[in-house]
This record gives sequence, C-alpha cells and structure tokens, in this order.
Amino acid sequence: MTSTYTTNKSLEKPANGDYVDTWNIPVNGDMDIIDKALGGTLSLNATAGNATLTSTQYQNLILHVTGSIAADVTYTIPSTVGGMWIVYNNTTGGQDVIIASGGGGTTAIVQPDDILLVVSDGTNAWIATSVSNVPTGGGTNKAFYLNDTVIDTNYTVPNNQNAGTFGPVTVNSGVTVTVGSGSYWSIV
Repeated sequence: MTSTYTTNKSLEKPANGDYVDTWNIPVNGDMDIIDKALGGTLSLNATAGNATLTSTQYQNLILHVTGSIAADVTYTIPSTVGGMWIVYNNTTGGQDVIIASGGGGTTAIVQPDDILLVVSDGTNAWIATSVSNVPTGGGTNKAFYLNDTVIDTNYTVPNNQNAGTFGPVTVNSGVTVTVGSGSYWSIV
C-alpha cells in the first residue's frame, strides 16, 4: 500500500496496513511538520534571488528574509498549496519581498521592515492584516499618528508610492532618503 500526502503541508497519510509496528515513523514526521507550521522560522537570504519554496521551506510559519538587494525578490509557494505565513522583510536596499502562488493569481507585497501575515488559497496570495499607520490616543480618541524625529537609517520610498512625515525631522549625516520613481515625500 502507498501513503498519500496532504496538499498544504505534505503531512503523510499512511494507507491502511502500512507501517505495521512502525507507526512512529509517519506520526513523528508529521508532528515535526505541525510544529514548524505553528512556530518554525525559515531564514531566507534574498541575495540569492527569486525562488520557489520547497515543502520543507513553506511548512514554516515565519519567513524571515534578509540580505542586501537592489531589486524586488519573489518567493513562490507552489500551485495548490494554501496556508499562512508571517513574512518579515528585513532586507536592506529598500526593495519589496513578494510572495506569489504558483497558481498565477494575485501576489502579496511586503515592503522593507514590514512584518505581515500573508495567506494563500493555492492560487492567490494576499496580505491578511496590516497594522502600519494605526492612529493612537488616550481612551477612545484615536487621532494621533506618530513618527520619529530623527532618521538614522537609509530608506527608499518605494516606486509609485507617496510618503508623509510629520516634522520637523532631522536626517542624520551620512543617511540618505531616496524617493523612488513616480513617488513623492512630503514633510508637514
């Protein structure tokens, strides 16, 4: 008899009569996969370029992307594989990390320094939540948007996007803020 495997995380489903007196083999393997799906971290170096993730890679909950990149990098989840991932774009160079499905549908764009929940239905990938630019305030008053008053790290406003900063703001010596093509940065 032959085992089959689940679509999303490749858990082994032994056929009836398989693994007689050795049931621990598929059970322990499946428990390791479940453990990774609930809290495993995969470190990806974006300088290696675009890649299609393997089952042992996409089984992890957290995709921590690092490296210095000069262009967007795309990680593709194979077609028909659904799930959710926490994606941390910890790259330098001001470029996006794109999560795509091999199914060819929509993609999820994770901008530099963002940590976002990305989900896929096996065809499309999208951002499930975003908490950037959430107002704060006392009690039920949510009327204040906060930003730092000193910029101490190089940053690039992504192409075709606008940025706003409340001032006054100081850009430290040796630090560069680059405004991408088709973009605008306003300090008010």
